[in-house]
Amino acid sequence: MEKALINASLEQQGGVKNNTHRSRLAAIRDFSVFLKVNTRIKRLNHIDKTTVLQYGEQLQERYEVGTLSPVTARDYLSHINRTLAQARGDETCVVRATADLGFVPKSGVAQTDGSIAERIHQRILHGVSEELGLIIRLQRKFGMRFREACLHDAQQSLRALAKNEIPTISRGTKGGQSRSMPVENTEQYSLLVRVAAYQKEHKTHTLIPDGRGFKSFQSYAWRETKAIDALYLTHGERKFFATEFYARKIGVRCPVQSGISHGKEHFAFIAKELGIPIEHAQSLDRIVRLELSELLGHHRVEITNAYLG
Repeated sequence: MEKALINASLEQQGGVKNNTHRSRLAAIRDFSVFLKVNTRIKRLNHIDKTTVLQYGEQLQERYEVGTLSPVTARDYLSHINRTLAQARGDETCVVRATADLGFVPKSGVAQTDGSIAERIHQRILHGVSEELGLIIRLQRKFGMRFREACLHDAQQSLRALAKNEIPTISRGTKGGQSRSMPVENTEQYSLLVRVAAYQKEHKTHTLIPDGRGFKSFQSYAWRETKAIDALYLTHGERKFFATEFYARKIGVRCPVQSGISHGKEHFAFIAKELGIPIEHAQSLDRIVRLELSELLGHHRVEITNAYLG
């Protein structure tokens, strides 16, 4: 498949090994590795849009953990789009970085609010399966990734709380690193009780329906939500958690929601709203962003720019 994609790229460039073709080679090799590791696809014509979406989500995750720049993530997806379109002769598999996946701009700083509004959240919940509804709620209330929410054992979290311990998110995390999952309000606790009840009833420790693998369920979930709202992205639930956390901890809205530019202008906005020196505002912003990055499983402040601006 890798050779076929390279040939398609070369064909699209009129047989000339120019800079565009050469820049695509790394993306093609990366996509080929993704296919081998994450799918059972052996033929190019078996690749569908869901496959490319899953690849795009992996690119996004690699940016968030710091192994890819936002520029490289976007470029790789663009290269695969163009190469597959040439190989197929149509654009059936094209995945748009912003519209379909909510990719951060190449600057790494979000310019628009990607969080899911409550009315859209409720509309999605009313149309999806019970399992997917619980997953979406976990993402919204705890800032989990989709995989983490699918695999979270709520019964274990409740046992930790019963012992006055802080629950953790440990299954499906990037690099297998566990992180703390504080339960700070009754809504979060009630959700864990609800998820635990489902898991106990179905004799499982996940939210993936019996008989399905994660990849199959992920594809199903994407199709189910898109049938309700073509613009909906489950990652937007995680962004909702991030923006609400920031507003609750600081008392003002983040750049993408306040309309105040990231950096000095927003520090001045915080200082004015809270009546504190701008130096204190800058320090407060950094402290809250660092705490948020830990809760999201990133451990670096800069990644919060992709959520908050």
